Amino acid sequence: MMHIPRGTRPFTSISRARRVVSAVRPYLENLETRDLLALLAPTGVVATGISSSAISITWNASTDPQVTGYDVYSKTWVVGPHGGKGSGGSGHYVYSLLGANLTKPTDTISGLLSGTYHTYLVTTAHATSQSQYSLPASAETWVAPAFANGPNIFLLSVGAVWSGPVAATAGMTTQVNLLINGNPLTYSVVSGPSTASINAKSGVVTFTPTASEVGTVAVTFKAANSLGAITQTIQFNVAAHPNLPSPTIKLSSTSATFNGSYQQIAATAYAKDGVTRVNGAYAVAYNGSTGYLYSPGTYPVLVTFTSSDPNYSSATLLTNYTISKSTPTFSNLSSPSIAVGAAIAMVSGNISNYPAVPVGDYVIMTLNGVSQESAVDTFGNFSSTFSTAALPTGNDKVTYSFAGDQNFNAASTAFSTLAIVPLAVPVITVNPYDQTSSAGDGVSFTAIATGSPVVSVQWQVSTDGGLTFTDITGNASATTTTLSFSTTDSENGYKYRAVFTNSAGTTTSAIATLTMDTAPGGGGGN
Repeated sequence: MMHIPRGTRPFTSISRARRVVSAVRPYLENLETRDLLALLAPTGVVATGISSSAISITWNASTDPQVTGYDVYSKTWVVGPHGGKGSGGSGHYVYSLLGANLTKPTDTISGLLSGTYHTYLVTTAHATSQSQYSLPASAETWVAPAFANGPNIFLLSVGAVWSGPVAATAGMTTQVNLLINGNPLTYSVVSGPSTASINAKSGVVTFTPTASEVGTVAVTFKAANSLGAITQTIQFNVAAHPNLPSPTIKLSSTSATFNGSYQQIAATAYAKDGVTRVNGAYAVAYNGSTGYLYSPGTYPVLVTFTSSDPNYSSATLLTNYTISKSTPTFSNLSSPSIAVGAAIAMVSGNISNYPAVPVGDYVIMTLNGVSQESAVDTFGNFSSTFSTAALPTGNDKVTYSFAGDQNFNAASTAFSTLAIVPLAVPVITVNPYDQTSSAGDGVSFTAIATGSPVVSVQWQVSTDGGLTFTDITGNASATTTTLSFSTTDSENGYKYRAVFTNSAGTTTSAIATLTMDTAPGGGGGN
C-alpha cells in the first residue's frame, strides 16, 4: 500500500483550503487482500447530492482514541495503462485525496458539474498510520428535469414504453410511470380529475376513473426541482366497466426476507366463493423499482389480470410488497489453542442467513482490546490474524460483531475462546510394538504423543540393528501417527521409531522391530 507521508499533510479544519492530490492506490476490488492495519476503516459512508455542483459525504464517527482525523478520496477511472511503462489494460482507477485530517465525520465536495456521478472513500488516520479504505459511496449532482425519451413517451404498468392514449376502464386502476430524468424531482398533478394522482417521489401515476369519466380524459403532470420544471400530458380513453363480476386477486405472499436473489411475485384470481380459481393471464408491475424486486423496502405492486373465463371480467390489484432485511448469524467460530509465546493466532468463522450472504461487508473481531476487520467472502467465511506473543497463559475471549448494511440487520454479537496453554515437551501416550509380517503384506506401526504447542511426527528406520536411525522419506504416512507400508523379506529385523517435536522439545518413542516370516508357504520376497 502506498501512503502519502503524514508529515506532509497540514492539519486543516472545516474551513480548510481544499487541495486535490493524485495518489495511486490499490484497486478497491482487492481490498480483502490488503494488509489489515490497526485502525478500523470508517463505516456508514453516505454520499448525497445537495446541489447542481456539490455532494455531501457523511460517515460514522470513530470511537478509536488513536484516530486524529479522516481523509477523503475520490475514485476516478483513468483511460490508459497503469504506470509509465505502457503495460496494463485499457484503464485504471486513481484515488485522489480531497481532504486530509478532517476533524468531523462530514465533508462537502463543491465545484462539480451538474448531473455527474462521483464515488468517494474515507480512511481514518493518525500521525503514523492509516486505515484501509471504507466501502465506496456514490452520488450524483443535481440536474434539471428532462424527458428521457421525448415529451410524449412514458411507461405502462406492464413494462411497455408507450406514446399515445392509454386504455382504462371505469372502476379499475391503471398505472403508468413518467420517464423523466433529473434529481431530486418532485411530481405533481397540474390539471385533471381528482381520480388521477401521482406519487410525489417515484413519478408513478395512478388513475381509477369513475363511470362518469367514460370517454377521453387528459391529465397533465409536472416534474420539478430547484433547477427547473417540465410538464407532460397523458390521454386516457376510459371504457365502461363490463357487467360481469370481477374476481378477487390475492398475492401468494405480500412479504419476504432478503435472500440475495430477485423476488418473484405470484398472484391468483378467485371466484366469488374465494376458493375456485378463475382462468386468465397475469402481468405484474413492480412500481417504484427497476425490474424485479431485490433490496429491502416496501414497493407498490400492480397485478393486471386478463380473464379468459366467460363468467368473470378482468381485474387489477394495487397493493404493497415488503422485503425485510435479512438477519445473519455467526457460525463455525474457531476456538484455537496455542502455546504461550506463539507469535500469531488465526481466528475465523462464517456469517450468513442462507442463502443470503453479506459479501464484501466487514466482520470486526476483537481480542484483548485489539480489533481487526475481515471482509466476508462469497461463502460467508472470514478470518484474521492477531499478534499473541505478549499474551499470558489463560483463556482469552474473541468477540465477533457485524453492524449490518442496506440488506442486512446487525448480527447478534458472538464469542469464541482463544486458549493460551503453557509450553509442554511431547509426552508419548502410545508406543509402537513389534510386528511380524510376510513379504508383500501390509504392516502398520502407531505412536501417539501430546504436547504444547501441537507436536509434529517423523518416523525413522534403522537397518543396522538400532545403531543408527534415518528419517523415512517417500512415504506420506511417515509424518503421521501411523506408519504403513508393504513389507519385503529384506526388511527382516528393521527397527522403527517415531520422533515427536514441538518448540518445547523432542521426544522419541520406543523402538519396534519388524520380523519377516520366511517359513515355507509364508510368501515370497521381491
